[in-house]
Amino acid sequence: MYIGVDLALPGKRRTGIGIIDINEHTYYTTTVASQHEIIEIISNNATSKGGRALVCIDAPLGLPKYGINRMIEITARRRGLRLIPPLLGSMKSLTMYGIDTANKLRQLGIEVFEVHPTSTLKILNMSRQEFLNYIRSVLRGSTVNNEHEIDALVAAFTCLLHDHECTEEISGYEGEGSLIIPQGGCDLRVIMHGFI
Repeated sequence: MYIGVDLALPGKRRTGIGIIDINEHTYYTTTVASQHEIIEIISNNATSKGGRALVCIDAPLGLPKYGINRMIEITARRRGLRLIPPLLGSMKSLTMYGIDTANKLRQLGIEVFEVHPTSTLKILNMSRQEFLNYIRSVLRGSTVNNEHEIDALVAAFTCLLHDHECTEEISGYEGEGSLIIPQGGCDLRVIMHGFI
């Protein structure tokens, strides 16, 4: 089970959740407003069928050791990937919310990783619509209602790639965490047809 979260601050229905179940050959998406809903959906899905669940969150899950950027953002920019500094303006609140959400999920025994769907799509050389068309061609699923849900599915797919050793980590200084991105050499069609 691979669960992606396109995290937004609580209060409005802007947090997308995407779930890929390779055993059932299905995907599911929804949009929620609160941390309680996020944790409830993830914990219910992580335990419903047994086995292992990986969660990939689109939000910074660590604080910079120096300044407003982590080494992760600096390294990513050198590769042409554009990440917003975790402590820049309103991103600070999202970063703190992401760290808190990840910690609560980890306390439940769930593996959590930081991802960046825009970077995943850039490395895979796909637009959001191309990705969505592709997922629909290999999995059965519900209607996807907005970009938050698409990004959440991209995050879930990044989890799938990570589970099959088709990602690499961009690491920061100690305590800053790491970002999971696809490896350039892994062909997504081979992966999807090989494992789904």
